Amino acid sequence: MQKLSLCLFLLPLSIFCLHNTADARLNTITGGVTTSYDYDKTNYKRYDEAIESFERRDLVQQISIGPSFIFETTSSTDGVSISFNPSFVYDLEDSQSNINHNSSFTAFRDFTRQFRAELTDNFLYSDDPQLLEAENPSDYNRGRRRYWTNTFNINSNYSYDAGSSFGAGYSYEILRNDDTGIGGYEDYDRHTLDLSLQHRFNASWNASLFTNYSRGLFDPPEQNLVDRTEEALEELFPGVTDNIDTENLSNDLSEYELGGTLNWVESSRKTFFANYIFSITDYDAVLRRDTNLHNLTLGAHYQYSRRLSFDVGAGPSYEKTETFDANWGYNGHFNLNYDVAQHTSMAAGVEKGYDQRNFSANNSLLGRDEGLTEFWNYSIDFSHQFSADLTGTLFGTYRDETQENTIHGFVNALETGENLNSVDQETFREESRFKREIYETGATLSYTFLQWYTTTISYTYRNQESERINDTYDEHRMFLTLSFQKELFRW
Repeated sequence: MQKLSLCLFLLPLSIFCLHNTADARLNTITGGVTTSYDYDKTNYKRYDEAIESFERRDLVQQISIGPSFIFETTSSTDGVSISFNPSFVYDLEDSQSNINHNSSFTAFRDFTRQFRAELTDNFLYSDDPQLLEAENPSDYNRGRRRYWTNTFNINSNYSYDAGSSFGAGYSYEILRNDDTGIGGYEDYDRHTLDLSLQHRFNASWNASLFTNYSRGLFDPPEQNLVDRTEEALEELFPGVTDNIDTENLSNDLSEYELGGTLNWVESSRKTFFANYIFSITDYDAVLRRDTNLHNLTLGAHYQYSRRLSFDVGAGPSYEKTETFDANWGYNGHFNLNYDVAQHTSMAAGVEKGYDQRNFSANNSLLGRDEGLTEFWNYSIDFSHQFSADLTGTLFGTYRDETQENTIHGFVNALETGENLNSVDQETFREESRFKREIYETGATLSYTFLQWYTTTISYTYRNQESERINDTYDEHRMFLTLSFQKELFRW
């Protein structure tokens, strides 16, 4: 780990030091302070035949304060930016305190007019659930357990012609939870290598290709828990674990992805496209099913007027999961952007598709958020600028998803008393599916005053209904911040 940290420090430092000393540089230091109040009330619901219903309520009230520092140095060929934003957090409900961290490092270097290299590294230590939603909409940090993440990226791009370029990159993502839960599978390391190509044939035709490979390394389960699980399965289904090496269980996996898009620019307002993506998930675990997924989409981008634009597409989807029958389906999307007035805009969209979920903060030994997922997603956003200093937004989303999870199938079999050695594979597949619906709505109001001060208040309501036990809840969250930020030095 020390060698990796040294490399991550020396590489950006070397990029920065390679600049031409004759280039004029601009250096700035910006400082500030931010204070906030976080109110988060969550109601968890559990339905069980033995006890008709059970509810638990969690209430979080936190106040925080902390400084912020930003250092930037740029020239005509390179640049570096470093930000650091720690904060002291005190919870009014349990009378406990902690320190949050949010820091980032970015650097770029133009070695020639055609070749650029970029590097970023972001570190976060928090218990904020909304910061984990970027990849999975249902990846929500219930219970406000604390975690830290670090994401390192290095990318390069070579432009060999107008509108044509080749890119390569590597990323390393780490997730660690203070409370890892059963078996520790919530913690993982993710390595990703990717290549991309963009080529412009002429003014009317262009294409892009990409491929990437990801390797996920998860913490191994605790052996005593594995032994107890093996004993329980053998009592119910004798011989079900005969071909499983319970001494070397692993939840590690590999992902492969290949895709491309062909665009035909009919005019400055109309572009037609064909997009294809092929992905493979290869699990090390014996109990998990490897999956192949194909998505073909035909569509168009249309700028109807200066204020109104559309993006529409649809096509067939094909998936094949190991030991199960292959299935045909479809994917599609429709997005609309409309500038209602000079200071008012609206965006709305609907999407239908499939994805393979593998990396989640909610992963555990039971793999609760890992598997092939079919989804519908609806969203709408309104934004209005009341004045030069006051802006408000409203948003709403609805997601309906059905996920396949092998462990969920085992749990259902245990409840119904079915013999897994004799059950039909497609019947077991139906038993492994569960449905989840997520509603979310909210509003944000931001006001800037006295040049360097900004205050923001936001409210979010989230409701999740799930067929999984302990997976249904609703949440009310209000977040209020007041920040001051000013450039302190420039030279």
